Formats: sequence, C-alpha cells, structure tokens
Amino acid sequence: MSQDNLRKFIREEIGRNLHTIDNNPITYDDFQDYDIQIDGHPDGNYHLTIWHLEEKIYPTTVFRDLEEAENASRLVIDQDRVTRMNKEK
Repeated sequence: MSQDNLRKFIREEIGRNLHTIDNNPITYDDFQDYDIQIDGHPDGNYHLTIWHLEEKIYPTTVFRDLEEAENASRLVIDQDRVTRMNKEK
C-alpha cells in the first residue's frame, strides 16, 4: 500500500470516528427487548428475574449480593442472544 493510499485510509477512518454520536460501549442492559429485575430484600439477598419480550427466560433466583445478580444477568442475556441469533440462521 502506498503512502498516499495509507493516508487516505487513515483520514477516512478518523472521519468516521468523529461522526460517532455516542462513543460509549453497548452493554447487555442497553438491549431494549430484555427486562432485568433485581430486587433487594431486607435479609441482604437480591432476587433476579429476566424477561425477553414479556416472556420469562430466567426464573427468579436469589443472589448474595448485587454484583453477583448483575453478572448473572449479563451472562444469561449474552447466552440468550447467541441462542436466538443461531436460531434465525
């Protein structure tokens, strides 16, 4: 690749990045079809339930702390998305 072509390529990529409105990463809780419900209880536990388009995809499960519940929700949603994408093929 010549230097001129390389410079054009770099300018084009930089230009694309400058047009990005939101530079924040897309995370599991940004997906609109999923509803994550984490309820704290006086005993210190957290109850997690997850729905996809009003269909319960994860039964209510008890976790010892909020971080565990959030991590479980991320793993469940990631796995569910992969499964749904593979079914569509």
